[in-house]
Amino acid sequence: MPPAPEVQGSAREQLALWMKERVQEIETFNNERIELLRTVGEHPSPIFQNIVQQHGALGMPKRLVARLLGMTQETMMKHYGEDYEMGELSAIRAVAANAMRIASSTSHPDAARVAMQVLDRRGGEEWKPPAQKVEMENTNKAPIIDSSKLTYEERQALRTMLERVANGGEGDPLQPEESPDPQPGMDLIE
Repeated sequence: MPPAPEVQGSAREQLALWMKERVQEIETFNNERIELLRTVGEHPSPIFQNIVQQHGALGMPKRLVARLLGMTQETMMKHYGEDYEMGELSAIRAVAANAMRIASSTSHPDAARVAMQVLDRRGGEEWKPPAQKVEMENTNKAPIIDSSKLTYEERQALRTMLERVANGGEGDPLQPEESPDPQPGMDLIE
């Protein structure tokens, strides 16, 4: 064993005080661990609370966390539901704090992009990006019939159908009606 240097005077008192504080810290830590281990079988247990918070922060499914702890999901939510939510909150807080740190940085290369994303979400209506205009084709429109591609007989059959519809569905759909005065606009089909 190497020889210990001798400490004299006030340095000796400081060393003794430091050692006493260190021993006190170790003793307090060990007593806290002993108390935690005594409460493991009871609910709520600080050990289980810590485990649930950590898994909540990671977004693990509640049913799997309950299975890990050897209890039903109902029991876990009864005793540790708030701890799970606090874990989720701590993860969101950490990510948001990092995003705010990057957004307010003057030297980070992604500062402008992250700052705009933060302002999009939290800066109010004047900071929101304009909504994208989405145009949809109206599928309820009737198709356009190009009568120039129809034969004379097909045009006459189409005229008969259109006149029948214009008259409210009256008349025989198979026999063209002999009308001396075609309705206005119907002569455009030919």
